[in-house]
Order: sequence, then structure tokens, then C-alpha cells
Amino acid sequence: MNVTIHHDLGHPDAPVRAALVAASIGGQAEQALLGHTDFHHRADTLAAYSHDEDEAQLIILCDEVAFLHVFLPRRDNVHTVHVQATVLPGRDPLPLLDALYPAFQDLCRQERRTAVTWWEYSRQEEPTLTAATDSGAVEATPVTDWLQERGFVLDQVEVTNTLQLPVTVGEGDVDKRYELVTWTGDTPEHLLDGMAHLRARMTTDAPNGSREAEEAAWDAARIRREEEVARSARRTRLWAVALGPAGEPVGYTMLESPDGQPEVAHQMDTLVRCEDRGHGLGLALKRANLTHLQELRPQARRLHTWNAGENRWMLDINRTLGFTPTSALGAWQRTLTAAAQP
Repeated sequence: MNVTIHHDLGHPDAPVRAALVAASIGGQAEQALLGHTDFHHRADTLAAYSHDEDEAQLIILCDEVAFLHVFLPRRDNVHTVHVQATVLPGRDPLPLLDALYPAFQDLCRQERRTAVTWWEYSRQEEPTLTAATDSGAVEATPVTDWLQERGFVLDQVEVTNTLQLPVTVGEGDVDKRYELVTWTGDTPEHLLDGMAHLRARMTTDAPNGSREAEEAAWDAARIRREEEVARSARRTRLWAVALGPAGEPVGYTMLESPDGQPEVAHQMDTLVRCEDRGHGLGLALKRANLTHLQELRPQARRLHTWNAGENRWMLDINRTLGFTPTSALGAWQRTLTAAAQP
């Protein structure tokens, strides 16, 4: 089998063949497993994110029928690596994973990565494998057996919930000390430092199972770099932010919609500072941004979100808004010493 590693996936206007092949495999595999193609990266998106200075993304391709999508943080948490495998429907995944894994092992050694998180989507028809958190489960498959044989543990399960659009967004009471603002695209200059502080908090405040994570190194420059990459990847971002009495950001939520799929949107980060919780800000932020989305993209029909199974607060908010569970995303963890990398 021919296995190749592709660091540079081209320009969004001219993706290299590896990006085109990976996007095609991803769409077919997702349709077969989940019944839609709302999650996989298009070729232009893969090309854009391969040039991200803060989190490098690359593709390990096998015979143009399977690939690993690898994520390498560059500014912080540089001991970690995230990976997701995708195999063309109808192909036996095990020999293809066996072919891809040695190249991934070599990459981990070269990059000195000692904590591997392997992400694997699952239907929810017969989930029997429970996460170490005791919240959430995935279905047992030949791939989950393969992971367990190599020492991976199902550390956490993220529940994928979907909201069918359009919907009527209800009203809610918010403490009068807070102001909600929304915008599309780039962060207003006067809020950059405050948003950088919140983005850093997101790394450690969100549930991570047993996976250790240091606070991410966010500053105004990194926000601007991320905005440029998102623009290059042709993904429109919508923000709702809660401002405290002094005008400082104390909570936020962000939606992202691929420009090539305006009928789809993804609910990404949501965070309220610990010291500002208990005032209804989480629900209010999501309502404000949902209204924002439907005004900006009236053609949107599906909004997807991912939450840790143990994050009952956020799951309850999503249920209030009308989200329903549709699939699950397992976080399979293998923690290594430098001498025993995969």
C-alpha cells in the first residue's frame, strides 16, 4: 500500500490532489455513516487550514481510499496530537489503518507528541461502549476494537445534537448588568484583549475528560491570524458576546457556517466566566446568535453542536432550544512517555 504524508495542501483556490481525494473520501464516508455530509472538510478548507500557524493540519493518505487528518498544536499543548481516520465506504478499514498507523507513529516521534486523542464518530443505534467519564457511549465496531488493541481508552464522548431550522427563538431574562452584542467576522478592535482572555479560558474550563490541557496562548495577534485562516477557508463566523458592567467580555458563543454549504451551521465554542455564571447568560447568548444566524443566513436548515456527555448545563440549554441527539464523537486517548511513543 502507498502511504504518503501531505503537509502543504495547496491554496483554497487550487487544492492539491491529496486535499481533493481526502474531501471526496470524507464526504462519502460521512454520508454512509451519518446520512449527511455536514461535517467533513471540503478541499478548499483543508488547503486553508494546512497553513494555520497555530495548529498545523496535515493529511496522511493511503492508496487514495483512506486517510488520517492530523492536528498539531504549535503554540501551546505541544505534547498533544489529535487525529481522525476516514475510510472509503465498502473498504475493510483494518488493513488500511494498519498501513497508515506506522506513518502516524513516526510523525508523533518526530514531533515529540506524547498524548494522542483519536476522534471517531458513532451512530447511536446500539451504543455499548461507555466513556471513562461514565457519560455517553459509542457503538462497538471493528475500528473501536482496533483502537483498544493498541492501548487507546474511550476517555470521553461528545454528544452531537442537531437543531432543524428555521425556528422561533424565545425571549429570556438577562441580568441588567450585562449587555449582549453580536457581530459577523472580525472581532472589534476594542474587544480583542478581552476576547483573547476568554478564548484562553475555553481550553481549561470546558470538560476534557482525563486529558490534561494547559491554558492556550491566546492574544490579539492570534485572534487576527485565526480570523484570516477562517476567511481563507471560506467559513463565516457569527459571534454573540456578553459584556460586563465595565464593558469587558465575560461570555461568548460562536457559530460557523461554510460558505459553500449555507444550509449548514456549526455551533462551536460557548463559554461564560465562572464568576459570571448563574445569570442566564449561556442561554441568552445562544438565543442571540441563533437569531443572528437566521437573519444572516435564512437558507440555513441545520445547526449542529458538540458537547461532552458530562456537560449537563450546556446539554440542558441545547434541549431548551430544541436540539436533539443525532450521533456521538468518541475521544479515544492514549497517553505515552517520551520513550514509549506510539
